[in-house]
Amino acid sequence: MKIAISQDKLALSYEISVIGHDILISVTGGKQHIGSVAVGNCGMVTTYTAEGHRDDALAEPLAQEVSRALQCVCLVSAGFHQDNLTKEEIAMVLKNHQQGMQAVMKYLKETECFFDSEK
Repeated sequence: MKIAISQDKLALSYEISVIGHDILISVTGGKQHIGSVAVGNCGMVTTYTAEGHRDDALAEPLAQEVSRALQCVCLVSAGFHQDNLTKEEIAMVLKNHQQGMQAVMKYLKETECFFDSEK
């Protein structure tokens, strides 16, 4: 499943895959890459961020929210890059990400991806 938030240079794209009882999500935008990977396990998160990247601001909260809500493992890879963004544009990317997280959770709820604790 793919979800797009916004259509301008600050747009984010979410690709969601259900793997067994777990979730894999790719968050990309701008010049796509993998700048950070976060693995959430029932709300606890471990994050790896490549040197010089700040994509953990996208990966970590999404991995935490999905893994806590679904009581599963959720891996989020994130990579967003645009040159010379202003502070206001960075704030807009983070706002778009909040909308994206809500859309991801709505999709997972509607597709009944919420699993019981007896995995």
